[in-house]
Amino acid sequence: MSRRALHNIACPRCRCAQSVELYDAINIAEEPGLREELMANRLNVVACAACGFRFRVDKPLLYHDPARGFLIWLQPAAGDAADAAEREFREISARLQRALPENAPAPALHLALDRVELVERIFLLEAGLDARLVEYVKHAIYTKNLARLDPARKRLLFNAQDSDAENLVFVVQDAATRRLETVIHYRREAYDALAEMFDDDAQTAQLLDLFPGPYISARRLLLAPSKEG
Repeated sequence: MSRRALHNIACPRCRCAQSVELYDAINIAEEPGLREELMANRLNVVACAACGFRFRVDKPLLYHDPARGFLIWLQPAAGDAADAAEREFREISARLQRALPENAPAPALHLALDRVELVERIFLLEAGLDARLVEYVKHAIYTKNLARLDPARKRLLFNAQDSDAENLVFVVQDAATRRLETVIHYRREAYDALAEMFDDDAQTAQLLDLFPGPYISARRLLLAPSKEG
């Protein structure tokens, strides 16, 4: 179920401390409007009681889509904090698994480290795509275009709105400014061929070796040797 709780925060403009009610978890089957609030950047937005400044509070959030059978845990973290976020996610996953009724199908669990990743993963899963395969595709796009697509400076984001039966569309975003720069098309038939190839147990094992999870990110994988991003 969707859940809200009081949190102590400070206004980023005037630093006034206040207690506000924020969502810790949302269930879009129970409250479909919360999905639209999230997509419109209105979820967990508050107005400072002192200066009136409106701002979004980025905090841990559980997104649950029962109809499609997945949960996404948003744990805002950057740099080395990502490792701690993964450890915490593993603990949360274990608790969720223990809480399931006996013989109940386990939902797919995903981890996002910022709001952009959360929104992208929602679109990706709603489109019926495999998150690991999509990150594999991103990895291929990065490695073939490193001269102009440096993962330290550029993010590749799945664009569900413009993807169609012929192409998966990715948007290139500047990591520092968050400005959207260009789009890249990837043939859906190539994605389908990958899905068929990785349906084999041995190939699936290789994919899991590349992206063992719970955090699946081609960009992080490419940046791992230098510990950037």
